[in-house]
Amino acid sequence: MPIDEKSLADVLAARFRLALSGCAVQTASGTRHGVRATDIPEPNGFAVVVSTGWKSLEADFFPDTYAGELVRAMGQKAPASSQPFVSLAQSFESIGNRINVKVNGSVVSLENGLPPPPWSKFELNVRKLTDAASGDEAGLQAGAENIAAACLALVLVLLPLEEDESSSPLFEAGLPEGACSTVVVNRYERSPVNRAACIAAHGSRCKVCGFDFGAVYGPMAHGYIEVHHRVPVSKMGGSYQLDPVNDLIPLCANCHAAVHRVDPPMEPEALAAILAGDGKGFGR
Repeated sequence: MPIDEKSLADVLAARFRLALSGCAVQTASGTRHGVRATDIPEPNGFAVVVSTGWKSLEADFFPDTYAGELVRAMGQKAPASSQPFVSLAQSFESIGNRINVKVNGSVVSLENGLPPPPWSKFELNVRKLTDAASGDEAGLQAGAENIAAACLALVLVLLPLEEDESSSPLFEAGLPEGACSTVVVNRYERSPVNRAACIAAHGSRCKVCGFDFGAVYGPMAHGYIEVHHRVPVSKMGGSYQLDPVNDLIPLCANCHAAVHRVDPPMEPEALAAILAGDGKGFGR
């Protein structure tokens, strides 16, 4: 049962707000399907490819033939990226993913953080046990979206960044909320990394009412959802380390607006209780 790489790219592009394209990569174990960042041209960029195993799904960082300079730049950024990378990896592991990292051929223990430069080789594998690999096509595709999102989020934390001249200390995942940065050649918000991590953990259905944009509006809205900060951004100090799994929650536009009708914002669980009391809640 093949993975639809075009659909995979469309969903992850919406989650991360990045330019992504689907790709098929020839590996020693056969053809693997995934996504690549189109703003880093071949053969100097990378892909994130997905494979299925027995009751498992895996996603791997797959560098291009001449991506050595990119890997070296990632290593140069390692001292600054180590804490955000480890924090995000631990968040993904808390929801059942297994993160395996190797640098220069040696296994990295996340408890010790990332090794210092120079880096000549970087390997990242994200694996999750799931019945989706042997289930229906929709289940497999959804599983592929989440495992690829986890891998891509971790890669983006490591990509070489140049802070925007007007940016203040970064916030989310150890960097600033909403701050703009340059990833190789283009400016991206770092926050989409955490947004995608939240959706990978919780899914794209509203956690209050159960609304699913894709089910109602079709393929164009598949995977879309808004993400709510449980701790208001205005209350976060520069030293606050955001946990995208526990500090963020997916909400539809209506529920997101509703929780912000009061100050401080209402807890999503309180809004869900109101809906349940009115008999208007969806199954969650």
